Amino acid sequence: MSAQRAQRGFLLVVAVVLLVLVAAFIVVLGSMVSSDAKSSADTQGSVQAFYLAESGLEYEQRRWAQNLDWYRSATDPNANPAGAQSLGNGSFTVYSNLPATLVRTMVTTAANTINVYTTGRFPASGTLQIEEDLTASGEFVTYTGIAGNTFTGVARGRTVGTVSSSAGPHARSAAVYPVTTLVTPLLSTSCAAVPVPFQIAYHPKFLTAGTLDIGGEEITYAGSSVAGGNMTLTGVTRCAGTLGPLARAAGYPVTPVLIGGDSADYQVEMVSTGTVGGDTRYARKTVQR
Repeated sequence: MSAQRAQRGFLLVVAVVLLVLVAAFIVVLGSMVSSDAKSSADTQGSVQAFYLAESGLEYEQRRWAQNLDWYRSATDPNANPAGAQSLGNGSFTVYSNLPATLVRTMVTTAANTINVYTTGRFPASGTLQIEEDLTASGEFVTYTGIAGNTFTGVARGRTVGTVSSSAGPHARSAAVYPVTTLVTPLLSTSCAAVPVPFQIAYHPKFLTAGTLDIGGEEITYAGSSVAGGNMTLTGVTRCAGTLGPLARAAGYPVTPVLIGGDSADYQVEMVSTGTVGGDTRYARKTVQR
């Protein structure tokens, strides 16, 4: 009789252990299913957010294609900039950066203000280049303030690095470029001689990827990063235009690609943010006209 009781007690213990194991297995299985479902939902949301970001680029590219004169935009980047656009289960938001503007009213030789179509993304003070050819009517000017779409406190005919300029009149629609300076010297050994790192002084109006003009040599770059007041260019190709390679010392003036220079590529950078629930993805593209 005692043997039967012992056997029943043993079986009871085994049954309890099995129940505990089954319960634990069910909990683990449920957790795995829940985790897989969450992972799948996160992946789906991320993919949808990326699709929305890409859709934003297509939307913005079409909008810019309908603008016949990019540089006469009344705001930066474009007249009537779009807000968040709903699409499917989420939305996308797009902004663009155009690295130049145009003179809106004629600039006389004695003028100490410059009225342009937009001062968007230009810093509160800095240096500008008006027109492309500094050996003809082109000019460096500095400014100390911005009031609406007017640069104020303007000093005329300035010198940047070793490059000088003279004050002169500028017609309405003359191009106005942001100016920064070369941090890393350029050597003229060959078009393949790309300095590492290749740095310019940071300027918010410059594209994160695009084309630079350094004394007539056009240099393209596929990406960039900013640290310590400098902008480090990556994916660099020298001699992208008809001139080069040219030797340039640190401090030499740098502008975005000049409209009337060797290249006819008008550039604008578009950055799109796609959002679905808590998922956010980004996409960027530099477009040439």
